[in-house]
Amino acid sequence: MRTHQEKILAHAAARLAGIEQVSDPVDVAREFRRFLKIEDQRLRIADRCGASGRWIAHARSSVLDLIVERIFSVANNLAVASGVSDKADNTWSIIALGGYGRRELAPFSDLDLLFLYTDRGSGRPRQLVERILPLLWDSGLVVGHSFRTVKECISAARSDPHLQTALTSRRLLTGNKPLFDSLSAALERERRKRIGTHIAAVQKERDERYGKFGDAVCLQEPNLKESAGGIRDFHTALWVANARYGCRSLADLREHDLISEQEERVAERAYDFLLRVRYHTHLLTGRKVEHISLELQPALAAEFGYLSDSRLLASEKFMRDYYRRAQDIYRFGESVLARASKKDKSASGWFGRPRAVFLGEPFSIRDGKLQLESDAQFFAKSPLRMFDAFALAQAANVPFSHGMHEAMRHSLAAVNRDFRGSVEAANSFLKLLRRRSRVGHVLRLMHEVGFLGRYLPEFGRITMLIQHDLYHHYTIDEHTLKVVEALDELDRGEDSRHAHLRAVFDEIEDPALLYLSLLLHDIGKGQGSGHVARGAQIAEGICRRLQLDAKDAAKVVLIVKHHITMAHISQRRDLTEPHVADQFATQMKTLDALNMLVLLSYSDMKGVGPGVWSEWKGSLLWDLYERAHLHMAGSEAPPHGLTRIAQLREKIMTSLAGHLKLSDVDRHLALLPDRYIRTASPEAVAIHLRLIEGLESDALRWQWVQHSRTITELTVCTRDRHGLFADIAGTLTAQGIEILSAEINTREDGVAIDVFMLRTAATHQTIEERRWNTIERALRAAIKGESDVAALVEKWQTQHAPRRRVRVPNGRRQALPTVVCDNKAAQSATVFEVRAADEAGLAYKIASAATALGFEIVYAKITTEKSDSFDVFYVTDAEGMRLSETAMRALELATLERLCGTKRLDQFRTTTAAGDIGRSRSL
Repeated sequence: MRTHQEKILAHAAARLAGIEQVSDPVDVAREFRRFLKIEDQRLRIADRCGASGRWIAHARSSVLDLIVERIFSVANNLAVASGVSDKADNTWSIIALGGYGRRELAPFSDLDLLFLYTDRGSGRPRQLVERILPLLWDSGLVVGHSFRTVKECISAARSDPHLQTALTSRRLLTGNKPLFDSLSAALERERRKRIGTHIAAVQKERDERYGKFGDAVCLQEPNLKESAGGIRDFHTALWVANARYGCRSLADLREHDLISEQEERVAERAYDFLLRVRYHTHLLTGRKVEHISLELQPALAAEFGYLSDSRLLASEKFMRDYYRRAQDIYRFGESVLARASKKDKSASGWFGRPRAVFLGEPFSIRDGKLQLESDAQFFAKSPLRMFDAFALAQAANVPFSHGMHEAMRHSLAAVNRDFRGSVEAANSFLKLLRRRSRVGHVLRLMHEVGFLGRYLPEFGRITMLIQHDLYHHYTIDEHTLKVVEALDELDRGEDSRHAHLRAVFDEIEDPALLYLSLLLHDIGKGQGSGHVARGAQIAEGICRRLQLDAKDAAKVVLIVKHHITMAHISQRRDLTEPHVADQFATQMKTLDALNMLVLLSYSDMKGVGPGVWSEWKGSLLWDLYERAHLHMAGSEAPPHGLTRIAQLREKIMTSLAGHLKLSDVDRHLALLPDRYIRTASPEAVAIHLRLIEGLESDALRWQWVQHSRTITELTVCTRDRHGLFADIAGTLTAQGIEILSAEINTREDGVAIDVFMLRTAATHQTIEERRWNTIERALRAAIKGESDVAALVEKWQTQHAPRRRVRVPNGRRQALPTVVCDNKAAQSATVFEVRAADEAGLAYKIASAATALGFEIVYAKITTEKSDSFDVFYVTDAEGMRLSETAMRALELATLERLCGTKRLDQFRTTTAAGDIGRSRSL
C-alpha cells in the first residue's frame, strides 16, 4: 500500500505535469487550487479514519512544500524566459519558519516564508520573489514573508522576539543549502552568546500573552493557541530549551534529560490532541480561528464523537478532556521552564549561589519557592506533612518548587479514605482556612498539585467542568478559586468603596466557615439541574467528614443553600416592600450568617468574570443587607407612617433652605404612594420638588447626577400619560443608553417622577456630559409625541447597536426568552419577570407590550449578565390593581410575541396549556 506522501507525489505527477511550462499565471494558480482542494479532501478522509493531529499537520505541510517548490520552479522559468533571471543563479533560498517550519499547519494557517539571499546583490532574487508571491496568493494561500540576508536576520531577531522564535523553527524548502547552513551556524553562535537574553525575551512574551488571552487553563472560552495551556505554551517550552541547550524537539529534551519518558509521552499526547482540535476548529469555521467559543464547543464535541448522557453534555465532556490536555501542556511548559531557566550549577561560584532559608526539616525557601530538602518519597511516608508544606507556603506567600510539585503529585495515593477521615487532617485543613487574605493562595496550590480533589473528592467532580451559561467566565473549579481569591483581595485591599464590606469581615465569627462556604458554594454543579439543593446536601456530608459541630455545619449548609438568594433578591425585587427584607432575614436566622452571605455574594460576582461586578449591583446588595440587618438587630426598618413623614418633612425643609413652604412638602408627600415615602431620601425629595416647581414654565424637567465611573442617574419630571415609561425607555435606547434600573412614581395629580440609573451601552461607562443636551432634546420630542420612538429604536438596532451574540445550543439552559407573572411576590402589584437574550431596546419592547394592553409599570429592575438580561417589572392594571389571571396570560403572550415574533409564538401556543397562569413560559 502506498504511503500518503507517495499518493501526494502521484497526484502531483498526474495533475501538475508540465506546470512549469505554463506561461499564464492565472492558469497556474487555478491548477494549484484544484490540487489543494483534492489534497484537503484526502486529509479529511484520513482524519475520519483516526489520523493523529501531528500526522495531519505534517501531511498538510508536505502538500504545501510541494506547492512552494513547484511555484518556485514556475516563477524561475518565467523569469528566465523574460530575461530577469538566470537558471544558474543559486544565490538564495526559500525557508519555512514558525509553524510551517515545524510542519504543523492547520487548514487556514499562514505560510511564514523567509527569502534568504547572499550579500552579492538582491536585484534578481527580489524580482523572482515578486513573481512567486502572487502565484502563492492566487493559489488561495495566506503568506507572511520577509526578504533578508543572514546578517539582516541576526540583526532583526535581536529586536524582534517573534522573529527570533520563528527562526528557531526553520526548515529549508528549496534553494541554496550552504546559504541555509550559514544562517543556522550564525543563529547557533548568537544563541550561545545571548542565552539569558533569549530566555528573558521568551518569558516576557509569555507573560504578555497570558495578560491578553488569559493565564488560567480553565477559561470558559479558551484560545487554544495563546491561552495558558495552549499550543504556544508547548512552543515556549521548546524555545527556552533551545536557548539554553539547543533543543528543538521533544526527543532533544529527552536526550538532555530535561523530561522523563513519561513526561514525553504525556506532552506528545496532549499536544497531538490540541493540534486535532485546531484542525477541526478551522474546518468548522472555514477560517483561521483559535478561539473555542461556546457556540463552537457542541460542534467540536460532535466532530470528536462525544455523546451526552444524563449527567454531562457532549460539549462538557469534550471541554473537560480539552482542559486535561491543556493542563498537561501547561505543566510540561512549567517543568521545562523551571529546569532550563536555571543557570548551570557549574557556573555558580560560592558567592553566586542563592541563599536558602531553612524552615525546619525538610523544607526551605530558595529562589522564592518552597523547596523539599528530602527524597521524593517523603510525603508518601508521612502524608500529613503535606499540610506542613501548605502552611509554610501560605505563611511565606511563595509557590512550590518544581521538585515539591512532583514529590507531592507522586504521593497523592496516600490521600486515601483514612487520611480524609482523620481528625488531624481536618484540623490542619481548617487551620489553613482561618488565615484571612491568604486562603486563595494555598487552595490554588492544593489544586495545582491535585491534592484538593483528592482530599475533597466532591471538588474533584467539578474540576475542569465548563458552565454553559454565558455568565461564568471560567470552569467551576477555576471560578471557585477566583471567588476565594476575591475575598482575599477584599480583605487586604484599601479601596474605600469596599470599607463597609471589610468591616463586615471583621465581624465574622470563624473565617474558616466563611472560606469553606465559598469553596463549596457550587459543589452541586455538574450533575444536571437542581445544583443548589444538591450542593447543600453534599456540603452537609463534607462538614460531617471535617467533624464540624452541628451549629457550624448548619451555618455552612445554610450559606451554600442560599448562595444565590441575596444576589437574586437584591437585583430582582423591590427592596422597599417591607416583607422582602423581613423574609430574607428570617431565612438567614443569624447575623453571622447574614455577614457570611453578603461577603460570599460579593466574592461570587467578582469571581464570575470581567465586567460582571458593578458598583450598582454592590449598592443593591448593601441595601438588602442593611434592611435585613435592622430586622435582625430588632430595630425598625426605615420608619413608616406618620413618624417617617414627620422626620422626612423636617429634613426636606432643611434641604430646601426655605425655598418652598411646608404645606407644599406635605401636599407632595400626600399625593405619592407609600413606597416613595419609604425610599426617597430628603435630598432626592427636595430635588423632585424643585423639578415639579419648574413644570409651571416647562412641560418637562430633568436632573443629571454622575454616581461613579459606570453609573449616571437621570430624573425625569413631567405630566404622566399612558406609555410614558415605554417612550422614555425607547428614546434612551435609540441614544445608545442602557437602563440599569428605573424607579417610577406618579402623584395623584398626574405628575410623573421617573428616576433611571443608566450607562452607555457600548462602553458600560457613565454618560458623558457633552451628550446630555442631545438626549434631552430627544426625550422632549418623544414625551410630546413628536417622534416615532419605535422607528428610532429600529434604526439604532440596525445601525449602531452592539453586536448580539448567538445563543449557545445546549441542553442545560432553558430556552429563552422566559416570562412569568407572579401575584404573590408583591403586595400592591403583579411582578412580571422576563429573562431574554440581551439586546438594545429590550426594556422598551417589554414596556411597550404592557403599554399596548393598557397596563401601567410602577417599578422596574433590569439586570444584565453577560449576554442575558433579567428584567423585573411591577405592573398594575389601569385601576392600579394587580392583574387578573386572564390579564397575566395576555401580558405573557404579548411579551413573547414582541420578543420572538408571531411565527414562533404560534408554535408556543400549541404546546402551552391554557391553565398555566403564573408559571414560567418559554420558547
